[in-house]
Amino acid sequence: MKIKALAFGAMALALAACGDGGQNPAALRGESFIANGNGTDITLSFDENEMRFYGQVVNLYNGSYRAAGNHIQFDQGASTMMMGPADAMATEREYFQFLNTVEKYNLNNDTLTLIGNGQTMTFKRVDANAMPNDTVTVTETEAVVVDTPVVVE
Repeated sequence: MKIKALAFGAMALALAACGDGGQNPAALRGESFIANGNGTDITLSFDENEMRFYGQVVNLYNGSYRAAGNHIQFDQGASTMMMGPADAMATEREYFQFLNTVEKYNLNNDTLTLIGNGQTMTFKRVDANAMPNDTVTVTETEAVVVDTPVVVE
């Protein structure tokens, strides 16, 4: 009887130590986000059905991720290898390096904050079909430019 009580207590302590910070990783599925990294848009989207992510800075990128509670880890799988302006390429390099260090996230309303290695990066939720600077045709004579301000910390 004492062994069962001890095992139950140890399990309760282990679960409490894995506190999730109030985050639900399922809330990321099917969502798209954008950040502005030194004048270059950074997109990040999460697959609706699998633990996969994808996006674009200069190049397209994708990979898998693992998430539990407020913990997240990205495993970048592939990236195209096109060249772009030097500042955009520097932003991309820094972003990919940061993505490899991300350990936690916070999704609060329309804001996704990634946290890793003492740094944070903030994204804003967007409609996956209308990224900033894309022109969306409303009528034959009217167009709307979607513009979402984003803060990168």
